Amino acid sequence: MKVIVYTKNIIENIEKAQSFVNVPISLMFKDFYEDIYEHISDKIRNKIFGLHLKDSICYSIGKAVKGNSGAVVTSFADVWKYLTINGNACQGIHNFYIPINACDNREGLSIYEASKLVNEIRILSSSHIYGLITSGCLNENHPSEKELFRIWNGLRNDIESISLGGSFWLGQNSKLPSFISDVRIGEYMLFGTIPYCVDKEKQGLNGIELQAKVIGIYPERNQLIIDCGYSMADMYKCRIYYHTDLKYEYSSSEYSIMQCEHVSDYRIGDVIYIVPDYKSLVKLKYAEHEYR
Repeated sequence: MKVIVYTKNIIENIEKAQSFVNVPISLMFKDFYEDIYEHISDKIRNKIFGLHLKDSICYSIGKAVKGNSGAVVTSFADVWKYLTINGNACQGIHNFYIPINACDNREGLSIYEASKLVNEIRILSSSHIYGLITSGCLNENHPSEKELFRIWNGLRNDIESISLGGSFWLGQNSKLPSFISDVRIGEYMLFGTIPYCVDKEKQGLNGIELQAKVIGIYPERNQLIIDCGYSMADMYKCRIYYHTDLKYEYSSSEYSIMQCEHVSDYRIGDVIYIVPDYKSLVKLKYAEHEYR
């Protein structure tokens, strides 16, 4: 099994995403697919959110390093540890992002807590401070425009703007308020998909596929075995394309069994093309990658 990354498709998705919103697009590189960045960095000029990438906004201040230009913070204790190392001001971090709870109670601080944290940071630093919202990227409980204005009105004297995630926001057909600094995308960048959006014209291109090989054929059971099991990807959530006659049936750690209507059409060594789901990328981090 091998992971194929189509860098051209990823670049096109970034450019297409920018056409959907009236604010800049920022790119979220989680650590399990940060390697992709080095293969496209010379073709993009977007703000980057990442754990280890130079000049990126680190999404965990506890892991921030000198090379990061900013960090996400949720408590004064974390800020204090970072800003008062050896009694010196922070080395490189000059942008702080405070996550705001917006409708889904999944993560982030209340408006009161965020305002309090801003005031505490101001005691130690003159850095820029922004809000950050992620509601909507994992569920439908996204803030309405009215809710966005409520959050902004409660924090406008404390923060400079609000960064909005994720790809969900690309599917909306209205302009974002002027206090939204950017829309962060990850899923759309990689797969061209927008949660809770059925507008096919807005869908992008798939940028990552798995190429699994047929390692077993059982005509009497109408089954194939491919060399990709649950230790490599969540196969029951992945999508098989081109091979419309294949249906996922079962996985072991090293292989998966596929039900097949036309098993006689396949041979040992044939390649099966699979689109992984977003969460499978965690398991695929250490798999063989080929960039095209």
